[in-house]
Amino acid sequence: MLTIFFDFMRRGGGVIMWLIFCCGVVIWTIGFERLRFLRTVERAHGRFTERVDGALAGQRQKDATGFGPFDDLLRDLQACGPCDRYRFSIVYRQFLICSVPEANRRFSSMTAWISIAPLLGLLGTVMGMIATFDVITTFGIGNPNLTAEGISVALLTTQAGLTVAFPGVLFQNYLLNRKNRLVVRFIADGERLAPA
Repeated sequence: MLTIFFDFMRRGGGVIMWLIFCCGVVIWTIGFERLRFLRTVERAHGRFTERVDGALAGQRQKDATGFGPFDDLLRDLQACGPCDRYRFSIVYRQFLICSVPEANRRFSSMTAWISIAPLLGLLGTVMGMIATFDVITTFGIGNPNLTAEGISVALLTTQAGLTVAFPGVLFQNYLLNRKNRLVVRFIADGERLAPA
């Protein structure tokens, strides 16, 4: 299996294929980190929802939720009491200022790496075509075996770039939708908990 992989990388032009592979590793590393973060915050949100009424009633919360901004919010809600509308709005705004940027973190980096992969594939395509035209210039078009290598490099790098980018776009879209639902929940919580 490894022999096939290394042979594929060599036939695709070497350096460009390894750069595309590294793009894929970075994309999926960022994606799985964001997925783990979102799962952690969703679980913490459930614990926050269970404890928020007690915090508004002034009860101390002993256990952490697992997400720092939720813990800070519970502590601040306990201090501000159930009727102080002005203080509640400041406390909840502070929570949103801390938690929403944290939820949005690294998605722009993921987008950049997803964009780089097909561009590297295009660079490999150009390099493969330049190699093909060099062979044609030197040996003419009489021997298709000589020109096939450059064309192969061109096609394999294009394929590799698209193969890395396409699933990355789908994974990122899934994560963004999940993140957006979480932010909507944060805002809905603020509206639901605000003193009348």
